[in-house]
Amino acid sequence: MPQFYVINNPLAGSGRHQEKISKIKSQLTFASWQDTTFAGQATLFAKKLAKDLPDVPSKNVILAIGGDGTLNEVLNGLLKFKRLNPIPIAYIPNGSGNDFARAAQLGDANDALSRLAKIRSSQLLTVGKIVGDAPKKQTRYFVNNLGIGFDAAVVSQTNHDKWKARLNKMGLGSLSYLFSVLKVFANQNSFPVTINSGDDYLNFPRVFLLTLTNQAYFGGGIALLPEAKLTTYGLDLVIAEKMSFVEFLGMFLALKRNGGHLKFKKVHHLKMSQNATIHVRDIQPGQADGEELGNGSYDFQLTFEHYPFWI
Repeated sequence: MPQFYVINNPLAGSGRHQEKISKIKSQLTFASWQDTTFAGQATLFAKKLAKDLPDVPSKNVILAIGGDGTLNEVLNGLLKFKRLNPIPIAYIPNGSGNDFARAAQLGDANDALSRLAKIRSSQLLTVGKIVGDAPKKQTRYFVNNLGIGFDAAVVSQTNHDKWKARLNKMGLGSLSYLFSVLKVFANQNSFPVTINSGDDYLNFPRVFLLTLTNQAYFGGGIALLPEAKLTTYGLDLVIAEKMSFVEFLGMFLALKRNGGHLKFKKVHHLKMSQNATIHVRDIQPGQADGEELGNGSYDFQLTFEHYPFWI
């Protein structure tokens, strides 16, 4: 059995999962358990573990418990300290959206806990990496998606909506995302985007939504790219141009029809090359795995790499 070093976000999913946490503690043998108390602390915990644990082949595994944001923080912390032997990440979903768990077919927290006893080795999944202005100068990794524009505005609206906590407590967290979609649409302006990817130079003058992803879901279960797989080496880009509300409603409904939205004239799907660059010459919100990046302009280089996950 691996040595689990647990990083738990007790506030994930509005802190409604104490019974699940008690069950995990009673059934799981772990080397250490750390609870976060503020945003970004999971990154600090993970970075310290990456630095302190011996850089040799071992059975050490970092277990993240929380939502997609907690998983993102742990990933970024581990990759802030370069190792010859990366420490695999295990994950028990305990948030409101849980898109990574959905894409990895982990089930709920109880299912994921049961799976841990059956796993014998890690598997390599693709993670994205951006370097540059996003909107501040930074290096940032993501395992679900990175978005600029509409979806990031929806994330911000959802995170600050007083109804989110109430809906989470009722097990209806996805509804908070849907309500935010309707609120944000009317206020989202278009913005220009320039992309250099391989031999392609692309200019989109009226972008509404820009999302980089390596899996099917975003926004708490919306199938943006139904055929995308976490194990596929590469990243996809989906761009939607500004559209009327009627067009948007049609596209939104088509999301439920196994990729029907990708046939819309104003929706574009691109395979990204290594070292592609993306320029957004406007002030826009951004998000990475549901974590807000802030508002600003964007100018960054995109790469992708493998990282071991114990799932």
